[in-house]
Amino acid sequence: MHDGANAMKPIALKSVMPVRAAEEIRGAILSGALLPGARIKQEELAARLGVSREPVRQALLLLQREGLVSTEPGRTATVAHLDRRLIADVYEFREVIDGLVAAKVAKRPAFDLTDLDEIVARGREAVGAKNLRRLIDLDIAFHTGLYEAADNRVLIDVMRDQWNHIRRVVAMVLIDTSYRERVWDEHAAIVEAIRSGKPARARATAAHHARAAKLMLLGSVASHDASLPR
Repeated sequence: MHDGANAMKPIALKSVMPVRAAEEIRGAILSGALLPGARIKQEELAARLGVSREPVRQALLLLQREGLVSTEPGRTATVAHLDRRLIADVYEFREVIDGLVAAKVAKRPAFDLTDLDEIVARGREAVGAKNLRRLIDLDIAFHTGLYEAADNRVLIDVMRDQWNHIRRVVAMVLIDTSYRERVWDEHAAIVEAIRSGKPARARATAAHHARAAKLMLLGSVASHDASLPR
C-alpha cells in the first residue's frame, strides 16, 4: 500500500453520524417536509433518527453553514426563512442562465428531445396525482437535463452548488397547487421553442418561465408577510 494510504486513519462510525443526520434533515428541508420557520428540536430529531443529541447538534451547525438552518445561542434552531432577497437573487440568476442554456441547446442540430418530452409527460402525471415530492424531483430533472444538454461543465458545476437553494424555492412554487399545471405548460413551451431551432425564441421562453416563477413567489411571500401579526 502507498505511504499516502498508510497515513489515513479508519473512519469511526460515530464520525459519520453527523453527516448522515445532516443528510436526513437536509432532505426534509429541501422536500418541504420541514417548512421555513419550523422549529427543530434536537431531542425529537435524535429520537427519530436513533442517535444521540451530539450528532444532531453537529448536523445543525453544518446546515447552518449551508444557509438551511438558523441557530442562536440558547434558542431552538429553526429552518431558515426564504426571504424576498434570496428569491429575487436566485431567479434573476436563473432568468439569465436558463435563457442562455435554452438558446444554446436550440442551436444544436437535430438534438434529441425525447428525454425532456418524457419528463414533461411524467410531470403532468404527477400534477394529476398531486404528488408534491415527485413534482419537485421532476422539475429539478427537467432543468438539470437542460443544463447537461448545453454541455458546459462549468455551468453544471456552478448550478450544482445552487441546487439546495433552488430546490427549496421550487418546493415553495409547487406548494401552490394552482401553479403546478402552469409550470408544466411552460416546460413544454421551452421544449417546443428548442425544437423550433430558433435560439432567440428558446431564450425568451425559458427566461419568461423563470421570471413568472419569481413574480409568483414574491407575491406569495408578500401575502404571507402581510398576514403575520403586527
